Amino acid sequence: MPPSITRELTLAQARALARDGRYAEAVDLLEDLPGDTSVAVLDLLARVHAQQGDLDRADQCWAEAEKIAPGATEIAAGRRRIAAMRPVGRRRGTGRALLAGCTVLVTAAALALLVDIRMETARLGAAQPPAAPVVVTQTVPASPSPPAERDVLAGVRLQVPGVRVSRSRQEISVAFEDALFSEGATLTRRGRAVLGDLGARLRPYAGEIEVAVIGHTDRNAILPGGEYASNTDLGLARAVYVREVLRAASRIPTTRFAVSSMGGLMPPFRDDARNRTVTLRISGATR
Repeated sequence: MPPSITRELTLAQARALARDGRYAEAVDLLEDLPGDTSVAVLDLLARVHAQQGDLDRADQCWAEAEKIAPGATEIAAGRRRIAAMRPVGRRRGTGRALLAGCTVLVTAAALALLVDIRMETARLGAAQPPAAPVVVTQTVPASPSPPAERDVLAGVRLQVPGVRVSRSRQEISVAFEDALFSEGATLTRRGRAVLGDLGARLRPYAGEIEVAVIGHTDRNAILPGGEYASNTDLGLARAVYVREVLRAASRIPTTRFAVSSMGGLMPPFRDDARNRTVTLRISGATR
């Protein structure tokens, strides 16, 4: 498997672990990645450390990311939020007792830093309860409200042959009528064409939307000794490849994509052949 794909799969797995509250495992995965540390890895590490209440390590990770990508707005925003979350009068390396006394406030505010560490899956109708407004108001400076998602999505038109679209107030769900992959993570010619057409339709909204790509497989277990260790890994590889094709066609920034995998669970179709695919969840940008 190409190193770039391995890195993306690891990032996706670490995001899923963090989303489930398994922060130590997520950190171990990220710190064990071979080669130079990327901005995406440092950004995720910073968010996980912030979620654990370790503001110093979070800020260090973002500082390293700024060296690689000077002027990155999301990195700068993270560091500003870290500064706002620090108790008044605290300086790095001092005031441990004061920090301990503010653990509840810090942890609540850190939730905002982990908003995009999520594994988008098929909707189960459950929504996460929002953080208590009073806590967030006290800890995090007010920021402009994001554009109403329904207004952004209202203009998105995805009339592409082979694409099945359903809408709700918060998102557009996309499924593909035919399998996108012939085997493994190899796109069919038709699948690549459909994704190219879809990306072109999304291009006018590249700065306003986010896209979650969820990989799927059939229900048959992966045989030992193959390129992929499990259906989950295969689904992640498919999601990564689709993200790259859509990113190139739509010019949506990579940071606006989230990749995850359902493997053989909750397949979108009854017949296995059509489940060599991905599904998409398109929503208004929140950052």
